[in-house]
Amino acid sequence: MPEVEVVVAHQERATLRVGDVFLKIDADQGRTDVEVEAMALAPVPTPEVLWRKPPVLALAALPGTALGRLGEPSTASPAAWAAAGAAARKLHDAPLPPWPGRSRAEIPAVTSVSPG
Repeated sequence: MPEVEVVVAHQERATLRVGDVFLKIDADQGRTDVEVEAMALAPVPTPEVLWRKPPVLALAALPGTALGRLGEPSTASPAAWAAAGAAARKLHDAPLPPWPGRSRAEIPAVTSVSPG
């Protein structure tokens, strides 16, 4: 049986890795729904959703080689880092996915009122 690795854990969410599967546990199902929708719209490779059973989302690990590990020197080539940077730039340049709830235009402007 593969080892269970805690990737991140805090009061809102925990992510575990078991072999080539990431398990994201989130009490806010809406946040998970937005994440899955955003991954489907992303212009870069994203993990395959293996299954969802709230509050758990199971994702496949992306194929490839890790560029590095926290606290260890990277052995990845400069070309690999450049390719990762290009993918990140493509993602950041893409339009934001739709977000549930009121749009920015629907939120009333706050005006300051001075006393007296």
